[in-house]
Amino acid sequence: MLRKVAFVAAAALSLGLSPLALRLGPVAGSLLLVAAAVLLAVAASGALVSLAVAGGALGALAFGLAGAASPAAAGAALAGLCFAERSVRVRGRGARLLHVGAALSGGALAGSLLAAFGAASLALRGVALAVSAVLVALPFLVDADDPMAHALDGVADEITGPARASLREGAELRRTVAGEALLDRRAARQARATWSSLLRLAEARARLERTLAVGRAAQGREARAGEPPPAGAGGAEAARAAGAPAEAVVGKVDARIADHVAALTRAYTAVSAARAAEASLDDTALVGVETMGDSLEQVSKTMVEEV
Repeated sequence: MLRKVAFVAAAALSLGLSPLALRLGPVAGSLLLVAAAVLLAVAASGALVSLAVAGGALGALAFGLAGAASPAAAGAALAGLCFAERSVRVRGRGARLLHVGAALSGGALAGSLLAAFGAASLALRGVALAVSAVLVALPFLVDADDPMAHALDGVADEITGPARASLREGAELRRTVAGEALLDRRAARQARATWSSLLRLAEARARLERTLAVGRAAQGREARAGEPPPAGAGGAEAARAAGAPAEAVVGKVDARIADHVAALTRAYTAVSAARAAEASLDDTALVGVETMGDSLEQVSKTMVEEV
């Protein structure tokens, strides 16, 4: 909820600064537009990633180029490009198309609304700006995958072996617990660090697999070309000797990935169990209802005895 409120504020800032940017000159105005659009894109994404930053910068460029000709096209381009990273994370083709359509239509309506009330009073322009910011937030009505879960799933598609299943499990765990706070700040900070470490391990594992694949392909080409083996060793033995250390590192990285996922699973399971136990111990309402029931039964018995 706080992220959506922050996005609406960023949208209002980005759209509200556009008239000011046009008066500051080409350099200062462009820098202001780019900064506001990048802030809007990061707020839409919920994470500081390169695709969101690039989308915000391109959105500012498109907004500046199309602003004078068509405010609707400028608003659609700004919103569509700022939501580009989140659109990639929407699961399902139909839902993704709906997300893109909501971004483009919301941005177009916002641009048209601001242009229509550009010469109105300050109060009306403020209302138009607030409504426009809400219209730009229409894509949030379509659910998108969590950034960390999406990244883990993407790496899992690139690798083989037991690490793939571990990363899939980690991505599903992240989707399940996304938005849930741990019991205290220290535990939440440690969980964030563990998630970041898991993603770094996954990316390193994917790079290592790509490197090994290139080496295997080169060895296969040499074998098909009939090149002589290196001096002092057979070709197959040399290939195995060169790949043995890397394979050992692969096994170690796979084990560390599994350890990270298992630790995170235990942590969130313990939190859920603690919250369930806390809820079961809170019997204030139950005791109150039981007391009320006993009192009413006693009153009913007294009334029957008097009759």
